Amino acid sequence: MLLSQNAFIVRPLNLFLMVCISLVFGISHDLPDYTSESCTFKISLRNFRSILSWELKNHSIVATHYTLLYTIMSKPEDLKMVKNCANTTRSFCDLTDEWRSTHEAYVTVLNGFSGNTTLFSCSHNFWLDIDMSFEPPEFEIVGFTNHINVIVKFPSIVEEESQFDLSLVIEEQSEGIVKKHKPAIKGNMSGNFTYIIDKLIPNTNYCVSVYFEHNDEQAVIKSPLKCTLLQPGQESEFS
Repeated sequence: MLLSQNAFIVRPLNLFLMVCISLVFGISHDLPDYTSESCTFKISLRNFRSILSWELKNHSIVATHYTLLYTIMSKPEDLKMVKNCANTTRSFCDLTDEWRSTHEAYVTVLNGFSGNTTLFSCSHNFWLDIDMSFEPPEFEIVGFTNHINVIVKFPSIVEEESQFDLSLVIEEQSEGIVKKHKPAIKGNMSGNFTYIIDKLIPNTNYCVSVYFEHNDEQAVIKSPLKCTLLQPGQESEFS
């Protein structure tokens, strides 16, 4: 997906807005850090939920709570506070219901506090189609005499906005040989999906990993391997 060529960095605006918000809420400051360098951010698609997580580079700073704000770069709007991530003690925020477009750039501001004192403020700009990492789905495997059932677990309902252009990959490994399976999934990725890896050799150990591929430039996040030894007497009907 292509981003607008009109996108640009607006850090001076971020700083101005952060100061205004702090004055409105009457928050005291002890020389807080307003640079984006004090935090590391990560946006991930986890079980088809957009999860923003953060970590402080200076581990000597201990915040009691955080507040997350954002605005859309293409719209002349003030920063908006994320209600479910206001005064939160968690170091992550679910933005699925807030960030609904992969075509927009989101300007994000994170404030960290200790009581009523601001310890730091970080800013970062996100383009979902570029910055999003895709965590692997949950899955189970069931081994039989000469085939394996791979049950991939998707949420029962997936919002259309969360449907990125993803390819599901089921990776089969045995005795140093790796084979990739890319099942064609009709419609959206919702509800459990079963894929059968057949024509396997009995009395052989097979391992399976499941993950998403988005494009050739992004690194994939593979699930841990799940293994099974195919033994005689593990017969089952194909589904």
